[in-house]
This record gives sequence, C-alpha cells and structure tokens, in this order.
Amino acid sequence: MKEAAGEANMTVITIILIGIIAAIAIPLVQNAMSSSAKQGCCTNLGHQWSGGTCFSINADGTRGGEVEEADYWNADENTCARDISG
Repeated sequence: MKEAAGEANMTVITIILIGIIAAIAIPLVQNAMSSSAKQGCCTNLGHQWSGGTCFSINADGTRGGEVEEADYWNADENTCARDISG
C-alpha cells in the first residue's frame, strides 16, 4: 500500500513539474517565433534586420534609418504587413 501511495505522489509531482516547465517554455518559444517572423518580413522587403530592429538600406548599400514596424509587420494578424509574393 505504501508503494502505491509513493508512486501516486511521484506522478503528481511529475505532472506539476511538466506544467511549470510548459508555463515557462511556451512564452519563450512564442516570442522567438514572432521575432523570427518579423525578421523575415523585414528582410523580404529588402531591409536589414539588426538587434531586433528593421532598418532601410540606402542606395549606396549602407544602413539607413529605422523602418516603422507597421510598414513590415501587421501586429493584429501577426503576419507581414504587405504581400510580397506578387
């Protein structure tokens, strides 16, 4: 009987630990995926992504000013602001 109670306690502890790990990991993964998507939208429009910010590229190839996020990212739908496929 004591062995069964011990196994039940270990199962509960395992489930709690899995829940804690998931609660920490899920927001981290979502943040990384969102940042990667923003980077892709920025670079696909011919801009440069650096340090979490999108910059325009000058005619001579140097980095220009910061591009407004709304120009490359649609925050409401979490997609690129413009269709770059066509």
